[in-house]
Amino acid sequence: MPRKKHIEQAKLNWNTGAPVSRQYNDIYFSNDGVAESDHVFLRGNAFAERFPCASTFSIGELGFGAGLNILAAWDEWRRAHKLAGAKLRFFSVEYFPLSHDDLERAHEKWPALSQLSSRLRALYPPPHPGFHRLELDDDVSLTLFYGDVVTGLEIAEGEIDAWFLDGFAPSQNPDMWSPKVMQNVARLSKPGATYATFTVAGAVRRALGEAGFTIERRPGYGAKREMLAGKIDTPPQDQTQRSPWFNTRGKARLKPGCSVAIIGAGIAGASLTHALRCAGFKPTVFDADEPASGASGNPAGLIMPRLDVEDSPQGRFHDAAYLYTLRLLNALDAQAEKLFNPCGVTLAAPDASGQERLSKLLNAQALPHGWMKPDTNGIFFPQAGVVSPSRFVRALLGDAPFIKAKVNAIDRHDGCFILQTTGQDGVTNGSETYDAVVLANGVDALRFYQARSLPLAGSAGQIDWFRDMPTSAPLLKRAIVNGSYAATAPDGGLVIGATYEPCALGEQPQTTIESTLANIDALAQFAPEMANQLQAATSHPRASVRCVTPDQMPVAGPLPDWSHYGAVYDGLRHGVTTGFSPGDSQPGLYILSGLGSRGMVTAPLAAAAIVAEITGEVAPIDYKVAEALHPARFFIRNLKRPNRSH
Repeated sequence: MPRKKHIEQAKLNWNTGAPVSRQYNDIYFSNDGVAESDHVFLRGNAFAERFPCASTFSIGELGFGAGLNILAAWDEWRRAHKLAGAKLRFFSVEYFPLSHDDLERAHEKWPALSQLSSRLRALYPPPHPGFHRLELDDDVSLTLFYGDVVTGLEIAEGEIDAWFLDGFAPSQNPDMWSPKVMQNVARLSKPGATYATFTVAGAVRRALGEAGFTIERRPGYGAKREMLAGKIDTPPQDQTQRSPWFNTRGKARLKPGCSVAIIGAGIAGASLTHALRCAGFKPTVFDADEPASGASGNPAGLIMPRLDVEDSPQGRFHDAAYLYTLRLLNALDAQAEKLFNPCGVTLAAPDASGQERLSKLLNAQALPHGWMKPDTNGIFFPQAGVVSPSRFVRALLGDAPFIKAKVNAIDRHDGCFILQTTGQDGVTNGSETYDAVVLANGVDALRFYQARSLPLAGSAGQIDWFRDMPTSAPLLKRAIVNGSYAATAPDGGLVIGATYEPCALGEQPQTTIESTLANIDALAQFAPEMANQLQAATSHPRASVRCVTPDQMPVAGPLPDWSHYGAVYDGLRHGVTTGFSPGDSQPGLYILSGLGSRGMVTAPLAAAAIVAEITGEVAPIDYKVAEALHPARFFIRNLKRPNRSH
């Protein structure tokens, strides 16, 4: 399927002092918009009474607009007397997002919210279709969907406590208020979820009633005599559209404050640590070596997109992961030492077929306007750049507890996990208990029987770091990728690589002069002048193991109960397609692995998706992407393949 076109931004008139949509000929908010939002949406959903009692609270919204309702609710949340560790989650849908300049102009109308609106604008995503996760505050996040409202709701996963139904007037934008929309609002609702809206139009009342919501007329605000509010007591039970075998979401919810053991202290484990802490959990990280000792310890890592010409779940995941990681790096850079150099990356083509593919990517507008530009050597990504992997990992780990020990076994007893570990002193330990465990140790996940059905494999790679470049060598202002890559390291010098060699489980890769020469030869294919300046003897090589999968996508999600899958889905081998019950997972066990050579970009979003699985919050990816990451996908594909023995 061809890629979707760019998201069209809102076209506004400002004749009345408040923005008016030219697409819908309707205002975004009145001149006293903050007071109206408070009356209709905050009081309409009884936030003053509900916020103090909630450990987590999720708000869904139809029509993000200028973000007024979310800013007002966020402000209310900050002022509320809440439970320790409580979290607020927003999910909003917008078809025509405002430009950054229009958003700033709108926010000038609400000076009391300026601190919050400034933070929102700093994270505001470019007009690119799909889901965008924004970490607004330590206890507040927003998942913003750009695109058609029906599409956004149909592919979303989550559990919503309260809804803001705030699209343009039904007479101007009837699609926003259709029965199909309200049915999906019901599907994404928790039992007892409430809603509020400014409109009392008959079509809206009917659509809400048919979806299972109660209808209550209340006094409106200002010139509007009435508004609607209500709730849904028994929403549809299944809140995901996934195929049955991938429907493991909701099997075991964990609340903020629970303890989680993470096995592995590379980019996967660090990303999980950060995401879990943002969600209010207490992660502890285990690794036999120091953090960032494996592939995450290279002197440079590329932050760049991996693009697909077609609109596929894989392509949507990589798009969203790139945008998410850039936001994360910018946020971390604002708090700590410089992690990221946005020097730009040029993606060149090694041959004619590669050049044709790059041309198709440019024509498909695979990224927002200004995010990819034609270059004499291929495509230039101006927002891309080079990260220090070790500093990135340590920034994500923060001050989370770290235990330097090898985990030998994972035991479950009375609903809790005990890890059998061996420390540096050779003493076996295992006394602390955890509510959940996540495997984030690459191909070493196969050491645990719970993961041995996964087709993970090791790929050894060597990079070469030339710390002291000759003064006559040409200066590399941007990173270059052409099969291999060359980049200026954050700590100086040139990094080139990387090789790809099979690597058995437990094997420790060794650096070789042959690999150094191979990396220099690869560099000579696209930067001969630079390659001619390099001497193999002056390199500081480094070899490590990547974990790869057959489809080159990460494995991210709950570990399946393999006996359940073998028994329940055996009919797939014989062409049966219906009547299957939902999948089952090993309670409390998750995995993030198979990151290949893209872990610096893909791990943060994959980790956020796993946390959504654990908590039930609105996912930062669509359900098709979740299926493409699900650990059970290989097992199901093997069942569906024709029996080759016949």
